[in-house]
Amino acid sequence: MTVADLNAVSIFVQVVDSKSFRAAARALDVPKSTVSLRVAQLEERLGTRLLDRTTRTVRLTEEGRSYYLQVAPALTALDYAERSLADLQSAPAGRLRVTAPFEMGQFVLCPIIIDYMRRYPAVELSVDLTDRRVNLVEDGFDLAVRRGSLSHSTFIARKLGSPDDLHLYASPHYLDVRGEPKSPEDLAEHDCLLMSGRQEPSRWKFRRDAQSIVVDVRARTTVNSYIVLRELAAAGYGITELPDYAAASAVSSGTLRPVLDEYRLPPLPWYAVYPSSRNVPPKLQAFINLLTAHFTAVEAAKAKQK
Repeated sequence: MTVADLNAVSIFVQVVDSKSFRAAARALDVPKSTVSLRVAQLEERLGTRLLDRTTRTVRLTEEGRSYYLQVAPALTALDYAERSLADLQSAPAGRLRVTAPFEMGQFVLCPIIIDYMRRYPAVELSVDLTDRRVNLVEDGFDLAVRRGSLSHSTFIARKLGSPDDLHLYASPHYLDVRGEPKSPEDLAEHDCLLMSGRQEPSRWKFRRDAQSIVVDVRARTTVNSYIVLRELAAAGYGITELPDYAAASAVSSGTLRPVLDEYRLPPLPWYAVYPSSRNVPPKLQAFINLLTAHFTAVEAAKAKQK
């Protein structure tokens, strides 16, 4: 067998990571025809089909999966060896594109963005706050900050933490009129205000000591905004789940009060999601480091208060 063509191997790995020839071509900044040709040449040299193609995506064959699992780590090691010879302390520079949920960006990301801009003035930071689940590769983002369960993908998902616990809240007026639930099962008789961004918005899960309770609740309305849910609950329209940052002002003013506070709701962790662990540029690594430090500090402060 001839010597491996590392360029063709690298293109094959990029196609697998990107899940399509078109996205791989965009990531590599080469024509799609070049990507298709180099993968075909690699398959011919190996004497086996590595990918099953469709019009919109690609799927690894059994042989392709075996090959990918061996060559991808080898390419990572090669990249690392070459980077170790470069100036690892070079200052972050260039453009960094980050996406995050809208309200999370307003309440959580602001101090991180300010700190990043102060530390790294040579970086042009572009932040897109949207509740739409973007495609990092096709939409050209370097990093996404996401919350809750993640679908399986080839992207790297680095867990940041769960600093903002969820609790149930309702207005004093609503509780005076409808009565206060004494257990999660009582929620079936109440109007509930649901977050549509959740995987199962009408299924609320609780823990008390070692007991796990799952309750299907009735939706009075479903909204993809914690701030809107807070205002609806404060206006007396039902009981809702809110993270600490969204509920704090309403609790302080007395327009909301906790419900079933002795029951714990499972936290929804935050993740930093990015396309590949290979060749992470300094500008991206610096942002991930600040995210990690912020979430660690918030969780440590909360632990001291308990």
